Amino acid sequence: MTLFDTKPVPATARTWWRTASACGGMLALCGGLFHTVTAAVLRRDVWTQVVDEGFFNTVSLDPSPERLAVAEAFWFSPGSFGVPLLLLGSLVTWLARRGHPVPWWLGAGVALWAVLIGSLGGFDLGTLILLSVGGLLAAGGWTTRRPRAV
Repeated sequence: MTLFDTKPVPATARTWWRTASACGGMLALCGGLFHTVTAAVLRRDVWTQVVDEGFFNTVSLDPSPERLAVAEAFWFSPGSFGVPLLLLGSLVTWLARRGHPVPWWLGAGVALWAVLIGSLGGFDLGTLILLSVGGLLAAGGWTTRRPRAV
């Protein structure tokens, strides 16, 4: 693929995952899936309570002390970064498998977001994984935008 090609070159089944973007996408996909499933399992008693009480309008932005567990379960699972990270990872791996480049600024934005989260709340394992996802996506996007030597 040259600088002026408009159509992507689909990757073969053996090579698509060798790019930095594909590795970042797989890491994002796995991290988002892990976070979402683990958060739901860890709070299953609260989710059982939510289903029993009725699913709609059960979470408040200003919860009372007896509803604090429900609000915390929401912000720990569907309201957290797990679902968007899962979707981002799915999109990036889909693009990588079809030979489409991922823009470098997408990875830079994820990396900056991770630095902000780490600065405010501490650099734990999740923040470091998010920083790695951003770095891989930025590196993959940066290398694909540069013209290749002939």
